[in-house]
Amino acid sequence: MIIICESGSTKADWILINKESKQQTDTIGINPLFHNESQIIDIIKSNELLISKAGEISKIFFYGTSCSNEDKVNRVTNALKSIFTNAQIVEVKHDLDGAAFAVSKTDEISIVNIIGTGSNSCLFDGKNIIDQIGGNGYILSDEASGAYFGKRLCGDYLIKMMPTEIIHYFENELKVDRDIVINKVYREANANVYLASYAHILSKFSDTEYIQQLIYSGFDEFMKKHVCRFDNYEKYPVHFIGSIAFYFRDVLNKVCIDNHAQLGNIIQKPIEGLVTYHQADID
Repeated sequence: MIIICESGSTKADWILINKESKQQTDTIGINPLFHNESQIIDIIKSNELLISKAGEISKIFFYGTSCSNEDKVNRVTNALKSIFTNAQIVEVKHDLDGAAFAVSKTDEISIVNIIGTGSNSCLFDGKNIIDQIGGNGYILSDEASGAYFGKRLCGDYLIKMMPTEIIHYFENELKVDRDIVINKVYREANANVYLASYAHILSKFSDTEYIQQLIYSGFDEFMKKHVCRFDNYEKYPVHFIGSIAFYFRDVLNKVCIDNHAQLGNIIQKPIEGLVTYHQADID
């Protein structure tokens, strides 16, 4: 039996699969930028299915946010090996690799983008990532991501520069105020995940001009700072992975047209595409 996992900062999707069966589960997101080895082990151990099948796993293919250098890859690899002790193959790669494998064709050059809790972008030649722009975290970049839009929303709430109905939603439904927001963002861990939790407001108030303009400006900023900076970007299909891109694909399509980009595939989650990609590895 093999495991395929795709993890963002907020949530990790796991599939346990062999030739006879496929089981799917999830945990909170594993991010080695914020989680040490012990914390990663605790996250995995909190899932009953993963622990019950641990001894049956022969191969693990893990694609995760922040798995971009040797230290962070080793942190995740060691945690996985300590639990799945019979696994002969443990591969840990960046979530951008997983996105590219899941959404692209093997015989074409394309631009692949993740818009999740964070955001990232790469040029993919059908087999390998040959260039990357972004992935610098929610403070320095992450345009159009959940954390980006949450930051914009919280910032506008604090200065009351948004429709009254959304201000009332913050205060009456979400039960937050300035002190709560400031404390969560500046004094507690995982501020990026906290900010991304406000992204649902985009859907709830999607019919307002304020939200429509916010979504367009976020996508347009991402397009200009990421996609349009790849040489000859107009020639390649531009693929997207993530819920925000998926649910607001009409706005994304308009942004692509306005920036002379070819909108390609948009998928909400890469996990099923990764199952297809790893078909030959299934026991």
